Amino acid sequence: MRPVWDSIVLVTIMAVVSAAPLWGQTPDSSVFHRRQWGVDFNIGSGFAGAGLIHFSSATRALVLNVSGDVSTSIPDDTSSTGGNSSQITISLGARRYHPVAPHLLLYRTLGIEGSYEHEFRGGASPVTDNSQYAGLFGEMGASWLVTPHLALGAAWRLSADYQRADEKTGQITYQTHSFILLLGQPRLTGQLYF
Repeated sequence: MRPVWDSIVLVTIMAVVSAAPLWGQTPDSSVFHRRQWGVDFNIGSGFAGAGLIHFSSATRALVLNVSGDVSTSIPDDTSSTGGNSSQITISLGARRYHPVAPHLLLYRTLGIEGSYEHEFRGGASPVTDNSQYAGLFGEMGASWLVTPHLALGAAWRLSADYQRADEKTGQITYQTHSFILLLGQPRLTGQLYF
């Protein structure tokens, strides 16, 4: 966990230091243009997701993100059990950019999301979990335009979801319904613009 925070602090310091001489200049609101495309991705350990950005104006865009995870555990002796899990999340949101300096942009995104998770745990009593989530999310972030086509930054996400979960143990199936409020951890992001 510590390396992630160190990276976030480093990117923030780099953005502030590089933008400091530019604070007195008028922000350039024409960095992007209508019908421009981009790719949004996370920076860090492993693939967590990627998305498409499509601009409807110089400061507004639609963002479609897809993220997922697949893992498998194989039993190493007779005392452990194997299993697998998979998860996919799709989100669609409206993003608004606010230039604060010629190379520094703040943004916020509001939208909807849906997710499906499957987990199987083997053993004497195998367990299968299937969960579906649907809800709303909000995201705040900042991007430093390294070049007109590459941006690096950080973002923070909040989501409120309804969850339906089915757990099957042997012949018995349990169903639960819940509401979940998630305060996500800050993450490093990157964007490529075409």
